[in-house]
Amino acid sequence: MVEKKELEELANTVGQKRRKAMVDAAYTLFIEKGYASVSVDDIIRVSKGSKSSLYKFFGTKEGILKAVVESLADDMLREINVEFPSGGTPREALNRIGMVLVDLALSENAINQHRHAVSHARAFPDVAKLWYESGPRRTFNGIADFLEKETTAGRLKIPDPKRAALLFAGMIIFHDNMRLLVCLPRSKRSELKEMVSEAVEVFLAAYGK
Repeated sequence: MVEKKELEELANTVGQKRRKAMVDAAYTLFIEKGYASVSVDDIIRVSKGSKSSLYKFFGTKEGILKAVVESLADDMLREINVEFPSGGTPREALNRIGMVLVDLALSENAINQHRHAVSHARAFPDVAKLWYESGPRRTFNGIADFLEKETTAGRLKIPDPKRAALLFAGMIIFHDNMRLLVCLPRSKRSELKEMVSEAVEVFLAAYGK
C-alpha cells in the first residue's frame, strides 16, 4: 500500500521530474538493448537517479516497464477523453478519435514498444502481456467507454461497445501498423485522414442512429 509520504513526493515537482527521467531512461534502454539486458543499475546510471527513488516509484524493473508502456496509453486516453465541444456530432467525435489513433498508435514510440513486446513474447510472456494490458487494451477500453456513453445518450446504437471499439480501431490502424512493424513507410497523412473519414462512415452505417 502506498504511504502518504510517497504520495506527497510524487505530487512534488522534483519527484515528478525524477520519476519521468527514470521512465525516459528505461524506455531508451529497453529499445536499444532489450528488456532482459537492461539492469536497474543501467536505468539509475542513465537517469542520474537513485536506487531508493527507483524502488519507491516503481517497486521493480517490471514496474518501470509498466510505467513506460502506460505513458503512451495515458497520452492516447487523455486525448480521447477530452470533453467534446457542445453541439458536436458522433461523426465529428469519431473523426477526432481516429486521428488520435493515427498520431499516437502509429507513432515511433508506439511501434518501438510493439516490436519490443513481440520480440520478447516467448522468452518473457509476462512482459508481452503487460504491454498489451497496459497499452492497447487500456486504449480500446477508453474508446469503448466513449462509445458506451454515446449509446446511453442516444446518439449511437451499439450493443457491444468493446467489440465495436476493436472494429473501429482495426479499420484505422491495422494496415499501417503492419507496415511500420516491418520498417516499411506508413501512408501519407492525407491518405490516413481519408481512411479515418471512410472508417467513420462505415462505422456509422452500422452503429449510427
